[in-house]
Amino acid sequence: MGDKGGVKALLLQKVPALFVQGCVCHSIALCASNACTELPNSIEEVARRIYSYIMNSPKRLSEFAEFQKFTEVQPHKILHPSCTRWLSLEEVVKRILEQWPALTLYFTSAALEDGMATASEVLQELHNPITKMYFAFLSFILPAVNRLNLEFQATSLKIHRLHTNISSSFKGILSYFIKPEKLKNKDLTQISVSDPSSFISLGDIYRGAKTESIYLEHSAAIAKRDLEQFQIKTLNFYVTLSRQMLKRFLSNNLFSNLQLLEALDPVNVFQGKPKSLIPLAVKFPNIVDERVYEELNSEWRELTIGKIPALKDKRVSEPEKFWHAVSQERIGDSPRFPNLSNFMLNLMSLPHSSAAAERIFSLVTNIKTKNRSRLKTDTLNGLLHSKNLLQDVDCRTWQPTPKLIDKMNTKWVKSPAEVSQEVEDTQF
Repeated sequence: MGDKGGVKALLLQKVPALFVQGCVCHSIALCASNACTELPNSIEEVARRIYSYIMNSPKRLSEFAEFQKFTEVQPHKILHPSCTRWLSLEEVVKRILEQWPALTLYFTSAALEDGMATASEVLQELHNPITKMYFAFLSFILPAVNRLNLEFQATSLKIHRLHTNISSSFKGILSYFIKPEKLKNKDLTQISVSDPSSFISLGDIYRGAKTESIYLEHSAAIAKRDLEQFQIKTLNFYVTLSRQMLKRFLSNNLFSNLQLLEALDPVNVFQGKPKSLIPLAVKFPNIVDERVYEELNSEWRELTIGKIPALKDKRVSEPEKFWHAVSQERIGDSPRFPNLSNFMLNLMSLPHSSAAAERIFSLVTNIKTKNRSRLKTDTLNGLLHSKNLLQDVDCRTWQPTPKLIDKMNTKWVKSPAEVSQEVEDTQF
């Protein structure tokens, strides 16, 4: 984001208290993609060759379908590993493992009949149990990373769960290759993920049940040197993934600040955690003035200690609904928690990723095509709002609400002169 001379540095000059949060989804994807560089390049190359050989030829695709029927595997297409959509790698790996019997038979036939070097090379890899173990390992570890990624692509409030979820995922990854005694009662940031003395023995590192079953089935055919190489490279994968997560998430002040945002969670409110909101408030001086710290903390203590029946309802268990309900609490005609509700509602505007914004960019690209390149911003904005409004509704049966109809007043109606001017502006 430009710590020295980029946008971040320039904004911090104007707003010293600016809260800067990198996109969690991008960071997680970068962690895993860097870890994948520890595995042999041949694994991704095999996936690309399989796709290119079969999917680029209708004749071969038809022949492969016959082998799918014969081996009784699902008639699914082979997927292409994308260079830009890293999350697609998980589905590619799973699809190849699913189609392994059909692929093996098909490339056996292709190597004999076509006589092409590519078919023979792919067949050799398919007969290699180590190659299958690499695919099985990826099918085990990638979902653990992608689940975290997909969770934070949601549009609902998630920033209050960042600290807990990332810490939990990181500890789960460490448990695969770090000795249990090294993980007990220790700050995760203090665990040396590069110290060999902290590692479980190579043979005991957990690489997934499917990987283990493939090894047990083909152990007699696997050379000791190849097995040791596989064990070392998968260990290096874990180490690199852990280093990247430490670097991008846990080893900075921002991540520790995210723990303070857990106060947004209604569960923590009812448990009286934290005892004070001041450590969180001082991080956002542009939202809450220090002159109201006492009132803010008093309202927080009253909320956590007091029993307010309306806020115990399950319907307000989500942070957005909960803090809206808090803002509606009254003592007579006055708000009961004015400073607290205003502070928390402002905090909920903090983004946890840029996924939602990027979806809007994609929608704009779909709407503002080459043939509609002169759409005005107001029109484009209206189309985006309409699409969002009709997201889960059939436009043929949709009925506008009374509130929406009330908004269609004279401010929305343009004069004939304004319409004519717009027509002239859009003519070439």
